[in-house]
Amino acid sequence: MSRSPEPRLLEQSSEMRVPSGPVFYDSTDKLRILFQCHGSVWPKIAFSGFVNVCIVVSLKVLETQFNVNLSCSPLGHTFAGLVVSFLLVSRISSTLARYGECRGYIGIMYQETREIVQKALVFSRTAGNNTNQAAKEWRSELAYRALLLLRTTVANIEYSSAKTAAYEVPELSGVELQCVQPDRNFLRRANIPFSEETDSVRVPKRMAQLLRETICSHGSRLPHPIHVQHEMNLLASVDKFQGGYYGMRKIMTTPVPFPLVQMAHTLVMFYVFSLPLVFLGDTHSNIWEDCITVFLLTYGFLGLDATSIELDDPFGDDSNDFDVAAYAQFAVDDVIIMIYDADGEEWADALRYKMNARPSSPITEQDGLLSKQYQNYTEADITINQGSVV
Repeated sequence: MSRSPEPRLLEQSSEMRVPSGPVFYDSTDKLRILFQCHGSVWPKIAFSGFVNVCIVVSLKVLETQFNVNLSCSPLGHTFAGLVVSFLLVSRISSTLARYGECRGYIGIMYQETREIVQKALVFSRTAGNNTNQAAKEWRSELAYRALLLLRTTVANIEYSSAKTAAYEVPELSGVELQCVQPDRNFLRRANIPFSEETDSVRVPKRMAQLLRETICSHGSRLPHPIHVQHEMNLLASVDKFQGGYYGMRKIMTTPVPFPLVQMAHTLVMFYVFSLPLVFLGDTHSNIWEDCITVFLLTYGFLGLDATSIELDDPFGDDSNDFDVAAYAQFAVDDVIIMIYDADGEEWADALRYKMNARPSSPITEQDGLLSKQYQNYTEADITINQGSVV
């Protein structure tokens, strides 16, 4: 297979995509970690620390200038500190466990997307002389549907922040677009609940069905069908992908128990903003020591509480959340390169055009996108993709 020395495909794919999160850092650079604000809880709790310091100063003024002593015994505060610490540790531990579990599930989906396409390429090309037009169309369709399965899954994961339903993502076109559109008339007649979010959740299941149909169609579409064990291997990869998706759904529909969150947040707020009353009764320290200590304790307790709240949704739009869409684009790039290596630049460009999230843009030779495979991509398809679902 001949290749141009500087294919435009690789130039386009080498564009730098920088994920917005999570925040990466050099643990050996102590000063930068200490003063970095991006991804830090400092901006969120600095005002609370300042307010608590002002309370300390105000209480001290009342005591010295107006002889009003509002101090309280530190004994109850000590026991309350034990309860607050236990609740915060439990909250942080459960949040980090959920964060790691979510990252594991999304990692499975990234991995299996690449595996499905790579296995299909290897199995079909080694089964015989599967290099004709029909074989390339089968591989291209399988790659496209595998990427759409990932893309629609990502849309569901990011729905809470992006508010884009999976059946409205711009990469959908043709048969795939029509297949995933919700039939609201049928849902009404069948008395099946529906909403934008509910219909969006159903899209990856339909895409998985289309992908399985493509895999099972090799017998009639390939000149030399793949071995049945290879077919089962491909279907098993789809099963693993769906396992990751259902794992994500489990996490998204099972939040941290509300009573634990409410207790932790309530006791932390009460404990932190009652600290000035305790330090007011300390006759062995001056006001500067009290202010510094109260500020640091406020930072510690409210900072941990803010961290647990931020990581409750690890796929939102906070700086420490995982940028699912950006890393999914890396999988898209890898699949396009696989198609390029197997079937050439023309087929890779055709797939890249369908996955570049701007299907209404005209395809031209100046873009390096060869249109032979998708020159029948009509204005009707574009209209369907841009239309609203009622």
